[in-house]
Amino acid sequence: MQKSWLNSIHTNIDNQIELYISVKDYRFYQIEKLKRIATLLDHVKQKNCLDCKHAKIELENIVDELDRLINKSGVNRSEYEKRVEKIIMHLKDTHQIYQAQHFTYTYSGTHTLVGIALGLVLSYGIFYSFNPHIFVACAGMGMLIGNIRGARKDRYQAKMGRQL
Repeated sequence: MQKSWLNSIHTNIDNQIELYISVKDYRFYQIEKLKRIATLLDHVKQKNCLDCKHAKIELENIVDELDRLINKSGVNRSEYEKRVEKIIMHLKDTHQIYQAQHFTYTYSGTHTLVGIALGLVLSYGIFYSFNPHIFVACAGMGMLIGNIRGARKDRYQAKMGRQL
């Protein structure tokens, strides 16, 4: 029964894409992500989650109304984004399923800020004035370290099957 739900939702998404969605809208609104969301909602770990069962129904409604949500007005496009984001937030908060590159972006940003702070402290601590070389080196090192750590964690999440 559940495999047939997954197959039917994938088929319905493909039909909606062929009939109503342009290539530009397909890429911009990341319609392919709906298939990945359906696969994650159908996963064994989410079988007992009541919110996931409601999210399946919501995803079916989104797919059935894809033409109206994407092609009509900006209000409908905003509604599409809010409805999909609500499902993604449930997967993130409850099941620790993150979007691709989530940790790379997060860690790069936070480590860059730490590098900037360290650069300012070292610059004023050593030279008693602003030294741009130390500042840029610390900020760059922070960004590099954050990028490496975030990519490693993203790779681990993908390997564990907890990445959207």
